[in-house]
Amino acid sequence: MLLRTRILLLFALATLLVAASVALPAWLVLRDGQSRSTALRAELQAAQLPEAVERATASLVAGLRRSAADEALAGALATGDESGVRQRLAALRLLIGLEGSAGRMDLVGPQGQLQAAAPAAEEPLASGVTLLLRDMASEQINISFENGPERSLLLVASIRLAQGGLLSASIAAEDVLGRIARFLRADLLMRDRNGNPLFASDPALWDRAGSVNAGDIVSFEDRLFRLEAAALTNSAGAAVAELLVLTDATAEVQARRLLLLMAGGLLVIAAGATCLALYRVIRDALDPLTELARALQAVAQGDIFASAAIGPRKDEVGAIGQALEALRSNTLTLDRLETRTRLSALRERALIEREIARLTGVLEGPARQEILGLLEGENATIGPAFARLSGHVVQQHGALADLLAERTRDLALVRQALDERIQLNRMREELDVARRLQLSSVPTTFPQRRSFRLHATMVPAKEVGGDFCDFVMLDEHRLALLIGDASGKGVGAAIFIAMARSLLRAAMGRGASPAEALAQCNDTLAADNPTLMFATAVVAVLDCRTGVMTYANAGHNAPRRRGAGQEGMLAMPDGIALGVMDGFIYEDRVLRLDPGDMLLFFTDGVTEAMGPGDALFGDDRLAAITADTSLQEPSQLLDAVARAVAGFADGAPQADDMTMLALHWHGPEPESPATAARAEEHAT
Repeated sequence: MLLRTRILLLFALATLLVAASVALPAWLVLRDGQSRSTALRAELQAAQLPEAVERATASLVAGLRRSAADEALAGALATGDESGVRQRLAALRLLIGLEGSAGRMDLVGPQGQLQAAAPAAEEPLASGVTLLLRDMASEQINISFENGPERSLLLVASIRLAQGGLLSASIAAEDVLGRIARFLRADLLMRDRNGNPLFASDPALWDRAGSVNAGDIVSFEDRLFRLEAAALTNSAGAAVAELLVLTDATAEVQARRLLLLMAGGLLVIAAGATCLALYRVIRDALDPLTELARALQAVAQGDIFASAAIGPRKDEVGAIGQALEALRSNTLTLDRLETRTRLSALRERALIEREIARLTGVLEGPARQEILGLLEGENATIGPAFARLSGHVVQQHGALADLLAERTRDLALVRQALDERIQLNRMREELDVARRLQLSSVPTTFPQRRSFRLHATMVPAKEVGGDFCDFVMLDEHRLALLIGDASGKGVGAAIFIAMARSLLRAAMGRGASPAEALAQCNDTLAADNPTLMFATAVVAVLDCRTGVMTYANAGHNAPRRRGAGQEGMLAMPDGIALGVMDGFIYEDRVLRLDPGDMLLFFTDGVTEAMGPGDALFGDDRLAAITADTSLQEPSQLLDAVARAVAGFADGAPQADDMTMLALHWHGPEPESPATAARAEEHAT
């Protein structure tokens, strides 16, 4: 390929690279502008949507405030007249115009229980009643979207009563969304979390509801619309639906397309003009180079008198012609230097032969005669002679080195063994410290309350284990119980389960329910889990005043319960192990303990303990021990289980960590006068 062709191709490639380097930043700038514009539109919509919802629900909120201030309802609540409360709630529902199947009013007590509903219902309208009671101030209004029956969506307004409870009213979300669409002057499309359409301000949008996404540009009635999305959340903060607002973007899209077309045309014209100009310059510059190439080929073939027929020039071609003339003169000089080099090499060869012959004087016998024979005659070989001489010298030094190595080898082995012994002792000391630290985290002092007795124990399978158990008094009357088991054993499992224990304790200390604590811990562990470890856990909160226990499960063994004349496993909600997948929502269960109930929390190291013939200890053996009514104290129950497992193993090594926590419920403790006074003061 000719040089000029390669230069043109190289220039074409460079032109493409320059065009790309110009187009890419321009595209990035344009994309950044679009992103900023999208963000601004999203912020504007986020500011307009709450205002639209507030205006659309103004009449509902006003009616709810009047109902909250209703003296007849307050009187019925004060006297504890449940029938009167229900009748007044039904009258207020009709008074503020909540008709139809979606219109409903609820009255929730300070403890989150549903006191009355019109019409009658079993569950409160608001899914996050606990959060609302905790976070809302008196007479504060909260508006949320809640899932209704048969895939319907309700708009629920709740107000915090001065008496401490909640008053909620609901209407169909479709009734409000129509007014929101008119306020925003835009079409609306609402879908549930699975993408199924729930509402459309224009019936023509129903057919396209499942194929559009937030941020898409869609064509509708000869216009281009951009979809802006907003999540509709319930009172618990969970997303229940997605609201899409159709914004007209016809002018913006057409302007951007015209700008891109003009920029591309200008780039093509500029590149073509530059290529044409470059071709003319290359043609004028490369013709003299052809003549210079012919002259250089002649010089390369031995004709040192060849020259190029070009005139004097002050550019690169002229410099090449001058270099050609200098090459011819230097060729003669190089020939003379080569002659001198050959003579010098002969003199150095003779000197080396004399020195090698002198060094052979230190050798004896056949070795000396062999080297001298290589140096004699016209075909003397200096290289092999020097190699043989070096070999004999190296052999003599090698014999001395072998003798020295033999004397020092035993010393090196002793030193290596000593270093390994020191390192092994250091590792044992570190593992012993880790074991003592982990065992020190297991509670050894247990609260002595009139309402319950508590005891716990842990036996790691290795120096350090992957189990934990813990309990903490959240306040004067609430006891939190925690137990967990990490995948694997050893230091890694101990570190992972320690993180899980700290996260659960922190969440419970902030007031989270058992399910919320497990969800927060799971999200934190799953976000950064390169080792793919996981842990199971059970978290429970016991109210010592009522015996009501709220608990949640993250894939752990179900605790065992011994009641009046029966023993069995607790009914546990479903839940995945911690650290497997973020975003999982755990479920709280509520259980009221009877006086005399015994609860046993344990890890799988108990039921999966192996005996002769690889048999497992199993749930049946554990159930038989738990059902023994003679074991009244938690410590007695744990000692009995430990002895039974040890006897079943029959001396076999422990395969997994074994952790147990036992609670004996005696009955609700009486409320002290000081506590009653504080409760009355708080209610006032």
